[in-house]
Amino acid sequence: MRSKYRHSAYLALAVAAMFAVSACGSTQPSTAATAASGGDTSNEEYVWISQNSTLPLFVARDHPTLLQAGKDLGVKVRIAGPTTIDLAAFISTIEQECAAKPAGVIVVGWDPSLGAAVDKCIAAKVPTVTDDADLPSSQRLSFIGTDWYQIGVQQALVQIAEHKARGLATGKVATLSIIAADNMVAARQGFADVLKGTGIDIVTEEDDGGASDQAASKTAALLAANPDLTGIAGFDSESGAGIVRALTEASKIGKVKVTAMEQTPEFFKTVKDGSVAAIIIQKRALFTY
Repeated sequence: MRSKYRHSAYLALAVAAMFAVSACGSTQPSTAATAASGGDTSNEEYVWISQNSTLPLFVARDHPTLLQAGKDLGVKVRIAGPTTIDLAAFISTIEQECAAKPAGVIVVGWDPSLGAAVDKCIAAKVPTVTDDADLPSSQRLSFIGTDWYQIGVQQALVQIAEHKARGLATGKVATLSIIAADNMVAARQGFADVLKGTGIDIVTEEDDGGASDQAASKTAALLAANPDLTGIAGFDSESGAGIVRALTEASKIGKVKVTAMEQTPEFFKTVKDGSVAAIIIQKRALFTY
């Protein structure tokens, strides 16, 4: 029955990670309209910018459709940004790319401090949008990505079901995420809202910086400080791998229920082997196309 539930939850969450677009109007015409109208677009260049730009999830899911869009629309596309977590270099890259006046820019909104750089792009009349994580306080033209509040809701629902399946009337859970990212703030809020009044308490919200090594060390510290921890929710793509690694080293696989986000095809095996209760899959191909 439990394996059937896990399988059902896995499939349901793939659908339940609802895709949503929120946009703000602009009087500036987007040069992308040229591509749609069939004009000559061969000299137009669009730049996707992120820190940790070679993150396995990006390489597997986001980059291929970005490059395909370039081919289909007859435009140049390029991937830019530091390959590590380096916010200062990320901001510098945004400013440098927009100064070169590309036809458009896509920015992954990892941190609110990116807003000023995005506003400079808009001031320079470079159409700029955000994807995956938003910068709602910036002047970006639009955002395209998942409804992260619902991601938090769905992870909480699985945690509740897993606790009930173990006969636990109460529990202690923790979250790992990129703490300041707009999308993960929303996810943690959804998670907390659903858990209210259930007897499952959130003991801490930890920042893993979007790195699996940090997620592993934070999880190890969590287990040491909270030996009665019953669940962990991971909200960035690297959280889950780090959580599983730490639980394996502590011989606590199955004792602490894990919900996580997609990472690589290999990571999906953790659902089959029982290391992870559920993995949420997003329609990431739509983010960059």
